[in-house]
Amino acid sequence: MAEEFLKPENLHQNRAQDNAPAWRYDIRGNCRLVMRLLTEMQLRAVVALAPLVGDDNLAGNALVALLAESWRAGAQSLAHGSIEEGRPITIRAMGRSFHRPYETMRRALRKLADMDLIELRDDGVVLCRDIATHPAVRKYLVQMHDIMVTLMDDLFVFAKLPLPPFAKGAATQDGLILAALDLHLLGAEAMESLIADWTGLLVISAITAGNTRDITYHPELAFTYAAADAIPPMHLRRPVLFKNLCETLPICATTAWRRVTVLKMLGAVKTVDGGLVNDSKWFGNSKIVDSICSMVERMHHIIGKIPLDISQGFAPESHYITGRVPPVAL
Repeated sequence: MAEEFLKPENLHQNRAQDNAPAWRYDIRGNCRLVMRLLTEMQLRAVVALAPLVGDDNLAGNALVALLAESWRAGAQSLAHGSIEEGRPITIRAMGRSFHRPYETMRRALRKLADMDLIELRDDGVVLCRDIATHPAVRKYLVQMHDIMVTLMDDLFVFAKLPLPPFAKGAATQDGLILAALDLHLLGAEAMESLIADWTGLLVISAITAGNTRDITYHPELAFTYAAADAIPPMHLRRPVLFKNLCETLPICATTAWRRVTVLKMLGAVKTVDGGLVNDSKWFGNSKIVDSICSMVERMHHIIGKIPLDISQGFAPESHYITGRVPPVAL
């Protein structure tokens, strides 16, 4: 039965009447499955970034955004280090992008400058020219590369989604890194209208991932609860211990407790058997579902732009630098 359900034609039944790639059809038919895998990827990315910026989400997202723009412009390369100086971005522009006041944005960027990761100049902010060879940054970028390959492994090998029409060109490490950076930022962007506080978003994402971890990678349950209207029953959700959140995520216990308290007041989270569990109303909230579907659609677009030659099929093991990245312990 599981094998039958895994067939691409069963995962993508109600195909749209347009020229969209086959793997983008019927988003609502598998959005929960894809979103669980994407959430796992984004949690890996947050933990990978923590050694650079600690629990400063704004500084971390600013660094990721600057790295993404530099890689998009071809100004940086994992293999060759700095190639050319990127285009300066003003503090006000970054503040508008992240919906943060000028002074709040400036303090976050000053932190990155004090760490010799960026330069604050009169004409704006630029990455340091040798950032691609900075040991801690290089380690982070290698991790992000393998985190991206792990997500693609999950999507195309485990979930058996049809391969997208990747951008023409040879597979490059830089293309995979850029996709990983963009997907890291995607969660905060897509959910900002619902949870503007990034720390709260991190907490609810971790609780959701921990609750459904036994479903996410189960060979049958993963597909039983794949569609937008397939809400996992309470008895399948594994409670997440508060101490595990604090030990795993770059967040202090006091801050985490405040966010959990707010989430409980909003009816998104409750305590069950001494652990934290998402309320079923949260899973079924129409705005949440619409945001998930939108995020999955944007994920498809980002991954489809990776220059990857799949003429011989997709073999994740041939793309890893150090190997598959395990899920964040929750």
